[in-house]
Formats: sequence, C-alpha cells, structure tokens
Amino acid sequence: MSHRLFHFTTAAILALTLALTLALTAPAVTAQEQITNKGVKKRVAQMLSAQDAVTTLIDMMAGRMTFNANNARAARRVLTQTSGRISRLFKKPHQDPLSNARPEIWTYWDDFRARADTSEQAARQLNVNSLNGLRRTLPNVLHSCLSCHDRFRVKPNEFITH
Repeated sequence: MSHRLFHFTTAAILALTLALTLALTAPAVTAQEQITNKGVKKRVAQMLSAQDAVTTLIDMMAGRMTFNANNARAARRVLTQTSGRISRLFKKPHQDPLSNARPEIWTYWDDFRARADTSEQAARQLNVNSLNGLRRTLPNVLHSCLSCHDRFRVKPNEFITH
C-alpha cells in the first residue's frame, strides 16, 4: 500500500509542478499572436497543443475531470505527435523576441534531441486504459517535459538585462 501511495504522491507532486508551470505560461496564448517568425509560431502552437493534452490528463489523474479512456487516448495521440515533431521544429534556430527557447538548444543539440526522444517515448508508453495506468505512467511524461524545459526554456517573466 505504501508503494502505491509513494507513486501517487510522486505523480501528484509532478502534476502540481507542471500545472503551476503551465499556469505561469498562460499569457503565451496572447503572446503567440504577436510572434512574427513563422518557425517560432509553429513551435509555440505545437507546445500549446501538448500543454492542452497534458492538462486534460492531469485533470483526469487529479479527479478534476472524470477519467475517460477515449479522451485519454486522444490526449496521448496529441502528445505522441507533438513530441515526435520537436526535433524537426527546433532544427533551425528561428528567433523571435517572444520565443522562450534558449540558444543552448542549438549549442547542445544532441542533448536536446535526446530529451525530445525521451519525451516521445514517454508519451508512447502512457497507459491510458485505466486511471491507475495513467497515474503510473503520466509522471514519466511530466518529468520528460520538465527536464527539457528546465534546461532549454527561458522561464516566462525572467528579467533579462541584455
């Protein structure tokens, strides 16, 4: 029983962390409209699609939304597709003042690509057949997202002096 509690607590902490991260990035929707670079605009659109899918899964896992296997499968499909496109979308270092991508993505391309591949694999391994399966496997997805964001994404509202 304590093993299950540990996994649920870990999942809840990761879900809360990601939910707070996503809540802090809500202004990105309005900022997206102001992005002029088409490459950056595509990247942001993909990330927002992934964010919506993750939010759906977190809400199911947390009980804020009734678990529905069909909706969970649809969210997994979005995550698999978006994570599978990450390397291609970031291959060219498109720039825009409203982009949150750090230039280290292209300096440490192999690391970035490995994290994108890990994210795609975690999305593919999501068990969306049951609430327990989701609770067991969603933390891996959340961890892969946060790992990449911590390393390669500028924190929203980060003060830059240059």
